[in-house]
Amino acid sequence: MDAIRGFQQNRRKVRVGVHQAFFQNGNPTPYLFIKVVNLSKDRDVELTHVWFATEPPVHVLLPERPLPTRLRPDETWEGRCPSAALAGVEKPYRLGRARLSSGRAIKARLDEDLPEIGFVGGPDGDGRTTRWTRGCR
Repeated sequence: MDAIRGFQQNRRKVRVGVHQAFFQNGNPTPYLFIKVVNLSKDRDVELTHVWFATEPPVHVLLPERPLPTRLRPDETWEGRCPSAALAGVEKPYRLGRARLSSGRAIKARLDEDLPEIGFVGGPDGDGRTTRWTRGCR
């Protein structure tokens, strides 16, 4: 039983969440943010791909947050794409995906319990943190 418990506690655990928000810099464009969090107790994970599983897929490719990237325990990576890229798609948060170097693809869930104002997880291109606001403008 201890061996099973040890395996369970040491496995890679990753959460992928999606929410819609606006940047607080006055840009009225809504974005879908996709956040990947390494919830493993003591294991790094390597994140290789992030996308929305539409036809064709909408890949999240950001020069300021390049992939692949290694996430230490409790570390996050967050990317975004304009909501217009998924216009007409019902419940696009269900289509968010993240792929690890192991080949495992993780499906996203809607991030419902976020505060109204927050920060993009991880550094952006100039090393500052960027704020977003949920809801409509």
